[in-house]
Amino acid sequence: MALTNTSTAAGGLGRTIGDAVIAFNHVNVMYPLVTVQQAAQGSNHVQFSDWTKLASSDVTAATQATTTTAVAITTAARTATISEHVIASTVSDLVLMGSGDDVEGQAGPALGNAVAAKLDDDLVELGKTFSQTECGAGTALALSHIFGSMRQLRGAGAPMPYNLVLSPKQVWGSKGIISLLHDDAVTGSNSKPMSMMGNKGEEAFSTGYVGSLAGFNIYWSDQIDEDVSSGGDAAGFAFSKGGVGLGVGADGLFRIAAERDEMLRATNYVATGFWGEVEIKDAYGVYILSDVS
Repeated sequence: MALTNTSTAAGGLGRTIGDAVIAFNHVNVMYPLVTVQQAAQGSNHVQFSDWTKLASSDVTAATQATTTTAVAITTAARTATISEHVIASTVSDLVLMGSGDDVEGQAGPALGNAVAAKLDDDLVELGKTFSQTECGAGTALALSHIFGSMRQLRGAGAPMPYNLVLSPKQVWGSKGIISLLHDDAVTGSNSKPMSMMGNKGEEAFSTGYVGSLAGFNIYWSDQIDEDVSSGGDAAGFAFSKGGVGLGVGADGLFRIAAERDEMLRATNYVATGFWGEVEIKDAYGVYILSDVS
């Protein structure tokens, strides 16, 4: 992953640090999908521009050699404020000596996973802030909601590609995407075999997942709230990359450091993420709240 900063150490500490960075890179879902900008040295803020869309009505017919009326092109600044996101762990020498597990080897991935999950959690929460909506509380997801999201993004002039980020239940649950791609078999007087929706239905049953549907690239994150307001609804969303901005710290997105404490006979590991997130353009996202209970 770009913009990743690592501390270095020799031997086992170096492996732990490296494993943490690898885990962070592999686990995170949202980072590649959003607009990323790194803060300049000396600043803890990143600004993104929200440009006002011009319409065909702004273009007028003109007579040769006549002056036309200028059209104002306006922007709004969206600011992401960088903050620290920290998790620390202390591993004592006695634990290392007495454990049959590879504690040092497991510490790195555990810390990297935790920080990556926090980054995802912060970014998916922005999905709830989009004012355009499809589906709704207490309503099961339908293919019409997916196409409705596409309609709204197209109408806003959002640039492709489009991403559909859902919770596990919105993908694999009984009211999720996979269930929409087949009809269960029916027995009795009106019996019929199971039927699948073309290639996508076959893909779902052969791989357990569909990578794209209705013009969207599909992703899932277990950081998405699946019980919004205790109502059994999941907070998925669709968006274009320009809808969400991620500001990254001037020295990098992620850092892990190891500190030896001989008085304690232990090693301290500290993993820190440096970021701030912001909604850039509201019209470039659609909030898809759906029943998964």
